[in-house]
Amino acid sequence: MKLNHNCVRDLLLFIEDNLTYSTYIYVNEIQLEGYTQEEIIYSADKLLDAGYITGTRKVFLGSDGTPQIEIKSITWDGHQFLDNIRDNKVWEQTKGILSKFSSVSIGIISNVASQVISNIIKSQMGLL
Repeated sequence: MKLNHNCVRDLLLFIEDNLTYSTYIYVNEIQLEGYTQEEIIYSADKLLDAGYITGTRKVFLGSDGTPQIEIKSITWDGHQFLDNIRDNKVWEQTKGILSKFSSVSIGIISNVASQVISNIIKSQMGLL
């Protein structure tokens, strides 16, 4: 299955907006406009694998094998990644740059977004 980077971003934004310190979110209860439940679950599963969120993954006997993921928090690395891609202008410029490639990793996305932010700051300071 292909990882949908827009879904990853929107899922992280949703988690940040809806999760409190003492609660958790079940991924199968999340509805994000424009994404299938499978895309949302897959994105959460990969964010958990990458260490961007913490939580518990469970697969119940007799189920279809789809993991039930309980999200507990966004990690430090997850917050850094989200901070790099949060701004819509930065996200659109980052996607524009990366659209020339068939596939890029989340790490590359974060690095490019960081450079986009740096260039915007330099431009605001008259350094570009």
